[in-house]
Amino acid sequence: MRSLAIDVGNTRVKVALFEDGVMRSCTVCEDGLLPEADCSIVSLTGERPNWLPENCIELNHRLKMPISLDYATPETLGSDRIAAAAAARCKFPERNLMVVDAGTCVTVDYVTKDGVYHGGAILPGVEMKFKALHNFTARLPLLKISDVVTACEPVGDSTQGSIVSGVVCALRYSLEGYAREMSHRSGDEVKVVVTGGDAHLIAGEWSEDPWLVMCGLNEILMMNL
Repeated sequence: MRSLAIDVGNTRVKVALFEDGVMRSCTVCEDGLLPEADCSIVSLTGERPNWLPENCIELNHRLKMPISLDYATPETLGSDRIAAAAAARCKFPERNLMVVDAGTCVTVDYVTKDGVYHGGAILPGVEMKFKALHNFTARLPLLKISDVVTACEPVGDSTQGSIVSGVVCALRYSLEGYAREMSHRSGDEVKVVVTGGDAHLIAGEWSEDPWLVMCGLNEILMMNL
């Protein structure tokens, strides 16, 4: 069986093709042209594009999934957060998990080893913080992801280095704090899994999986056919 997992994010659209549960490709879709498949599922951040297959399943909290949601407003929960948490649960079923998706925003999600999703946090992403520092000050330059030479050097010896420290290092330190708190709550050290376009900046020794959302989408799709 050929299946498609489609992630319509804030900045780009990614499409993964699976054959019998194995991911064969994952590409950025710019023209709305999709590979042929027997079924498909989509994670949306906004309106449903008109180029999606007519029978494409839209991920929402009502679908069958490998996690149960202990969340006060499940109808507002981002489908990419659900997909990433579901994939992490399937990959590490015996662990308490902290799932980090580092994209336009950085999301932090807590899943206990009994398969319950408890929620988490939403933080501004790296590029968003760079833009805020530039837009709301008179003299700070606008940095880009490509300007980040080192992932985490806390003492910047230039204005650029100080901005990188205040953005990238501070984000990493925040996530370390979340990991400590979630480990304390669970009584066991959480397994941290990081995904998203900026994962390489903050992952360090944590597990990094660039395909977490796509694999989670496909897992949920297979449960709902």
